[in-house]
Amino acid sequence: MGKNKGKPTDTHTDPAAGRGRPDCWEEKRRRFAAERQGSRGLGPRFFVTTGVATILMVFVALMTFRNTSTPPASAAVLQQVPASTATTENGRVGITVQEVTEKKLVAWDYKRGDTTVPLLAYTTPSGAVKIAVRMCEPCNGFSFHIEGDQIVCNTCGTRWDLESSKGISGGCLGYPPEVLPSSVVGGKITVDEQKLASWKPRV
Repeated sequence: MGKNKGKPTDTHTDPAAGRGRPDCWEEKRRRFAAERQGSRGLGPRFFVTTGVATILMVFVALMTFRNTSTPPASAAVLQQVPASTATTENGRVGITVQEVTEKKLVAWDYKRGDTTVPLLAYTTPSGAVKIAVRMCEPCNGFSFHIEGDQIVCNTCGTRWDLESSKGISGGCLGYPPEVLPSSVVGGKITVDEQKLASWKPRV
């Protein structure tokens, strides 16, 4: 019998050969990690952060709009009340300053023949007394109230600055109660009767 009969052949190999090269696996691991990180570029954290930022911006915008268009909830609301001292004499139509300053917002109608002009007298935040035509023409509103430093149409809800008559919010911004030229004499604020006799609605 030969010396090598029955003796196993040496088939020993490098253990690493069965597992592949370590540096090759390390390269694949790094590549996989990089691809996974790239696919997670817009992950949950990104969307949560973006969502929170959007909500905050909307909240700030809403609060800004609210603060510029609506008085605080604590603002006093004063409805118009009928005038008791309104007069028409010597070509002047007016009302006592005392009544306006006490009641803040008073209403009456000037009537002469077939002509009727609804009027409103009120005080502004600066203390000025004004007479205006009591009408919001587009919505045909004849009733108003004061809320804080704004005058509001009871029909359409449009708001104007009480001092300047500048529109703030609503559908009839260009049609606040039309302030008339007036003068104060002998404790009364009056307007020229001829102005009222020739007055026409703006629309």
